[in-house]
Amino acid sequence: MDFNIQKEFFNFLNKEIKTNRVSHAYLIETNNFSDIDNFLNVLVKMLLCPNKNIENNCNKCNICNLVDSNNYPDLKIIDTDTNFIKKEQLLEVMDNFKNKSLYGIRQIYIIKDASKLNSSSGNTILKFLEEPSPNIIAILLCKNRYNVLETIISRCQIFSLKSDSDLIYEDKVNTLILALFDKNKGFLVFNEILSIIPDKKEAVKYLRIIEEYFFNIINKKENILKEDIVKFITSISDDIIYKLILIIEKYLNIMNFNVNYKLTIDNLLIEIEGVIA
Repeated sequence: MDFNIQKEFFNFLNKEIKTNRVSHAYLIETNNFSDIDNFLNVLVKMLLCPNKNIENNCNKCNICNLVDSNNYPDLKIIDTDTNFIKKEQLLEVMDNFKNKSLYGIRQIYIIKDASKLNSSSGNTILKFLEEPSPNIIAILLCKNRYNVLETIISRCQIFSLKSDSDLIYEDKVNTLILALFDKNKGFLVFNEILSIIPDKKEAVKYLRIIEEYFFNIINKKENILKEDIVKFITSISDDIIYKLILIIEKYLNIMNFNVNYKLTIDNLLIEIEGVIA
């Protein structure tokens, strides 16, 4: 799996690891992200790899190889095809984790759908969450946090992944921004791409993501930007970026009303060209 996918989460976890502030429990909203198994593989190796090769995972050490082959003994995955996770499934994990890790590092258990914890299984795991043993980490997945028992939510650090559609939009926006700042024919490409967005709803979504990118450039948030975008941080003045943000905000407000969509996009493009020309 590409480390850049769900990069915001992995950068967040990277900081947690480097500062020795890894939580004992994470509740992760998947938001219909489809590549969840590979995501979990990278996540587990980040938490376990002794070489701390965060971005790519070393894929050479014994620990990483054991994870890849599903043979790491201190990793337990709890899943069910039924409506509820059974109390006995959790008791089995808790019993296994009474002993220290065979490798002297973290023990991890993953609950693939925390919304299937009912009052019985939820109460069983509650003490495990309330009084965490050192180096035991819970990773609870759910589609929507509000379907998980409140008692579980309150004891976890919560994070939301980006959906597949959001990631697709980000990739397209990355292309748009790269085109915009290409001094040769960039604006023509930007113009062409933005002009074929089919409707106002789609355009608003693109513009909001572009606006967020520009804000991140201003704030120098390199850790959540694409590498190709980062290089623009020093090559483009903050004044230009501020002007582009104001233009985008102006047209986002205009599109709240019943306006001629094509004419609005044409005017937006004219104002952007006036700033970057």
